[in-house]
Amino acid sequence: MIDALEGLRVVDLSHAIAGPTCTNMLVELGADVVKVEPPATGDGFRHYTEHGGEPMLSIPFAAMNAGKRSLALDLKTAAGREVLWRLVERADILVENFRPGALNRLGFGFDALHARCPRLLLVSITGFGQTGPLADRGAYDHIAQAMSGIALLNADAEGPKKIGLPIVDGFTGYLATIGLLAALRRRDRTGIGEHVDVAMLDAALKLVNTSVSVHSYTGRTPGGTGNRGFRLVATADFYPTGAGWIALGANTQQQVETLFAVLGHPDMATDPRFATHDARVAHYDALRDWLTVTLADWRAEELEARLAAARVPAAMLREVGEIAQHPHLAERGTLHPVVLPGWDRPLAVVGAGFATANHPPATVPVLGSHSDAVLGELGLDAAQIADLRREGVVA
Repeated sequence: MIDALEGLRVVDLSHAIAGPTCTNMLVELGADVVKVEPPATGDGFRHYTEHGGEPMLSIPFAAMNAGKRSLALDLKTAAGREVLWRLVERADILVENFRPGALNRLGFGFDALHARCPRLLLVSITGFGQTGPLADRGAYDHIAQAMSGIALLNADAEGPKKIGLPIVDGFTGYLATIGLLAALRRRDRTGIGEHVDVAMLDAALKLVNTSVSVHSYTGRTPGGTGNRGFRLVATADFYPTGAGWIALGANTQQQVETLFAVLGHPDMATDPRFATHDARVAHYDALRDWLTVTLADWRAEELEARLAAARVPAAMLREVGEIAQHPHLAERGTLHPVVLPGWDRPLAVVGAGFATANHPPATVPVLGSHSDAVLGELGLDAAQIADLRREGVVA
């Protein structure tokens, strides 16, 4: 199978999570991604949490950047910026996640890029976008969760809660990839590049788009009630069992009736409080109390199997390590190994997330490990590369 993006050249000026998620997807689809990093420190994510071998090569960094090539280049120097121009002129795509204006100050704003490289696609990922009164603000994942309403939608009795993983960062990177692929399709038709403007706040709002639409029409905003804000019922929630936790997914009338039957209480389907969806919404607390007591007599693993056999969606709550070992993932090839230079064994990373991707990365780049090769491709000879290294422009 031919890689979808084979032959495309990408310059990656991004760091942390959102931007590298986008370029990670491009690697998975077969693009050649050159990650440009500061010579002394590299991407700050290189230093994030545990290390085990090569310095500046953390596991989180490896998960986001496997398969890329690393060029350690000082963009604060004129010589470094000239090297970047050489790289950009040979590229199809430039991805960055600086604050708005930072790329302009380096001399690589979209107007300058477009004048010199009219086919280039520029993808800019920021907290709030390139325009609007909030554009100059910085953001992290939990800031976007807070501003978008996600934290209040996820509230419990103790107050607002952030989702315990960088969901907005990741989703922003995926939206950036979608926007980029659309722009690439337009360029195929017109021959002209464009600026793809991606904002974390916009991505977060896309995650809560149903709540936005409910508010626009009714003036009401679900919040502080979890799933209940969307008129879901107690039969679609998490519960403790006698051994482990279970997620029930009985939403339709047939699923609810089957759930009651599997639990040994088919008569519950005729109880006026629980006989219809509207009744179950109105009597949420009573139904939840009943399920809590009833499920205490079950083991989560057993109930998952019984409900799956009865075609009712359900899942035992698992740790990440448990699902990573599941044979289902092995058969689908969801995870693949990459080499971590200096470490004692390969690292498992998650692939593109869909079965048609077929370009799993093989290794993780040590900072500057591809500098000589990339500079050579740009036409610099060994003496010129040595001069740049001696001046601290590259590493």
